[in-house]
Amino acid sequence: MSFKSLYNPTMSLLTFTGWSKHKHLFSSALSAFILFSFLLTSCEREKASFSLEERKETESTVRSTHGIDSLSLLQKRMEKEGNKLGSVITLREWGKALRNESRFDEALRVHNEGLQQAEGIGDTLEWVQALNNIGTDFRRLGMLDAAQEYHYNAWKMSEECTDTSFTAKKNRAVSLNGLGNIYMTLGNYTRADSVLRMALHGEQELHSLVGQAINYANLGYIFEHRGQTDSAWVYYRRSMVLNTEAGSDLGISLCHTYFGSLYEKAHQYDKATAEYETARKMMEASKDEWHSLNSLIALAGIYHITGNAEREMEYLDIAKQVAENIKSPEHLEKIYTLYYKHHKQTGDCHSALAFHEMATMMRDSILDMEKVNHIQNISLKIERNRQTKQMSEAQHRLEQERTMRYIGFAVSGLALLVLTGLLSMALYTNRLRRRNHQALKRMSALRENFFTNITHEFRTPLTMILALSHDLQSLDIAEVEDKARTIEQQGKELLTLINQLLDISKMKSAVGDADWQNGNIMAYLSMIVESYREYARSRNIDLQFFAKETVKMDFVPDYVNKVMNNLLSNAFKFTPEYGKVSVAVWREGENLFADVTDTGCSMDKETLCHVFDLFYQGEGDAKHIGTGVGLALVKQIIDAVKGTVTVESEEGKGTTFHICVPIYNEAGKQIAAAPVINTPLLPESETALVDSGSSESRFQLLVIEDNHNVAAYIGSQFADRYAVSYADNGKDGLEKALELVPDLIITDLMMPGLDGQEVCRQVRANEITDHIPIIVITAKITEEERIKGLEAGADVYLTKPFNADELHTRVEKLLDRYLRLRDKFSKNTDTHKDKNTQLTDAERRFLTKAVDFIYQLMDRRQLDVNTLAEKLCMSPRQFHRKLVTITGESPSSYMLKIKMKRACHLLETNPEMTIEEVADRCGFRHTPNFYSAFKRMYGITPMDYRRGVGI
Repeated sequence: MSFKSLYNPTMSLLTFTGWSKHKHLFSSALSAFILFSFLLTSCEREKASFSLEERKETESTVRSTHGIDSLSLLQKRMEKEGNKLGSVITLREWGKALRNESRFDEALRVHNEGLQQAEGIGDTLEWVQALNNIGTDFRRLGMLDAAQEYHYNAWKMSEECTDTSFTAKKNRAVSLNGLGNIYMTLGNYTRADSVLRMALHGEQELHSLVGQAINYANLGYIFEHRGQTDSAWVYYRRSMVLNTEAGSDLGISLCHTYFGSLYEKAHQYDKATAEYETARKMMEASKDEWHSLNSLIALAGIYHITGNAEREMEYLDIAKQVAENIKSPEHLEKIYTLYYKHHKQTGDCHSALAFHEMATMMRDSILDMEKVNHIQNISLKIERNRQTKQMSEAQHRLEQERTMRYIGFAVSGLALLVLTGLLSMALYTNRLRRRNHQALKRMSALRENFFTNITHEFRTPLTMILALSHDLQSLDIAEVEDKARTIEQQGKELLTLINQLLDISKMKSAVGDADWQNGNIMAYLSMIVESYREYARSRNIDLQFFAKETVKMDFVPDYVNKVMNNLLSNAFKFTPEYGKVSVAVWREGENLFADVTDTGCSMDKETLCHVFDLFYQGEGDAKHIGTGVGLALVKQIIDAVKGTVTVESEEGKGTTFHICVPIYNEAGKQIAAAPVINTPLLPESETALVDSGSSESRFQLLVIEDNHNVAAYIGSQFADRYAVSYADNGKDGLEKALELVPDLIITDLMMPGLDGQEVCRQVRANEITDHIPIIVITAKITEEERIKGLEAGADVYLTKPFNADELHTRVEKLLDRYLRLRDKFSKNTDTHKDKNTQLTDAERRFLTKAVDFIYQLMDRRQLDVNTLAEKLCMSPRQFHRKLVTITGESPSSYMLKIKMKRACHLLETNPEMTIEEVADRCGFRHTPNFYSAFKRMYGITPMDYRRGVGI
């Protein structure tokens, strides 16, 4: 009993009787014809060229067709339409279907037709598969010499083929498996072991579960016949594991037969009988009569040993009828031998002698010495031919290499002389150019290094000044505190200057690439202006922002920050109390316009002419230009994006900077469009926000922000991947948090009514929402506020205008924690008890309480999702969202795992309890449902689990 036939169907071109009489003549003629036609077609045909997509599409069409008749009709249609590849693949699968139903004559005819068509189109992959299939057919019939020719030719083509696809490698492994099975049948276990291990290695490289299972079983069969029972057990069990993982009922059935054989050898006849019966039951519904014979013959044999003559004859009669129908001499030899033993035991000498002669005839037809010698001679001849061919090819290659080497030397020498002359001329001219270039490069490097080094030298003392001045402020002496504050202010101004100088240096020297993004520029500008809102209130300055429509375009966030911060800083610096600063943005055609206006002091005409010059400072009232670096940086940035910036100033009215930049939408890095209705973006406008995504989205985010434009921009960062909901104040935000139980909350700090800190406190105080991570985004932040926010329960603090990449990273890191928790919970129901799982105390308390209620309701036979949610003081939706967020499991799935855990405990510790009682104790009203759920989860039945089978 072996896996010798899983890859192979079988049949005969002759009747069983005719083949028995003329097998030697037929085998010799057929072998000669096979070898001649193979060599002839190998030389004449060219390889077919079908793309991987064509093969996959055709394979899919054929494999979706079920039934022998349907495959027959499909092949005729393919051939009529001229689809040669489709016809060959259909013939292959049609032959396999016939073989699986033991219609061997028809299968061999179909496979031979497939071989001819594969040769006709020169398709090597299908050609090799056809050779292996026909070799397998002859192996089933016991024509081992013909089978060896086919399998060897298939292996040879696979070895010589340069194709490294999955199918090509699979073909090689199948041909090796076929040769190994032939050696096993002949009893040459040493050679079979070598070949089968090569086949196993090939299947392991392909990660083929069924392929590995077949070869492990075959190797186990070899160990069994060598008497190495322990090794046989190891290989058979490994085969069973792989077959179970692959879901191969045939492989599982055969493994049960192998287990029974080992139990039989160990005289454990009860276990052997149980294994054989299991194998037989699994094969009852199968039309594969070849493999069903294994379990039938094994059962007949075990009942003969145990003295149950009635059951023995029952299975022998069935097996005899099947074996004669499919004309299998290999199985008939075993059946006739069992009949002989039975009649000999009962004293019927006449019948015993008759069956002994029939068994001997079958055995001789398979393994007569003439055939064995013929096969061995063919093997030696094949090996000699292969070695001779290799030596001839090596000699030919050597002669070619010598000839090419001589030619190469001559060509190389001539080329070397020519190149030497050309190089001598080029070196002289390049030497002069290199000297000039290096001189210019040294001068440029000295200038750039001086500029960069001196600015970096400023950073160190400035950092020390700022640190010391900060420490001095903590002293009680008023004069020291005042001076320290002055030092800190001046240090910050110097640091700003240095940073601006570095920005200009980077832009001029083209250091790095601009981080272009595509998104709603209006929302981004609104967020920047919003960051000055608190400062404007403290100065009693009216800050306004006007935008006529939503504009989506390419922009560099860092550039936008620097331009707007410089213009707004200048505007606030020189706008008096109760003055006004406004920003207006609009679109005209393919250009975006922006005006930054203030009501501060004006500039004279000369200053207006030089306002964007680096280090320029006006005189008198124009000293508001400052160091002359900020506006120069603005001009540099606008020029870099191919825009324009101008300024106008009128005494008594103030100053206005006009910016115009072209609108492009070509950036590869996209920011999702903000879920905003296109209404005017006014300072206190009621811009409508629309929740995006659905409950089926991967994660749910809640944005709490009273400024609708800022909320829209935040939401736009995640609307393409997550479901985003919005609330414009703290009270509504808390209500939505309880309703939705989102995966993450992003909230503003300064809001009317409930501020961000109070939102954090109430979210953390509620058992429904206490697990949700919170990110606080605010325009005003100090260390004291940060500490208070963290104490209130915030996980992250970000300052407006925030960096979009930083926000993305923070969100992903917080959500990633829950993904890891879900992965752990999906593997282990008790994950919250694992010390390595980083659950918060609140999450651990919630899960402990949930598990306690599950056990209570299970004991009362009242366990369902709604009742459990009610016990936890939650709605079913809230309970579902919270449990999925923490564990990745739905309530039903989580409760089922708890039930199964209790079932395992009861099965292990209460052997007196029936399965029905265990099912009832675990909350199952119907025992079949318990059986089904238990087997789905653990792969075995509750009864097998109690007996320790498969554990």
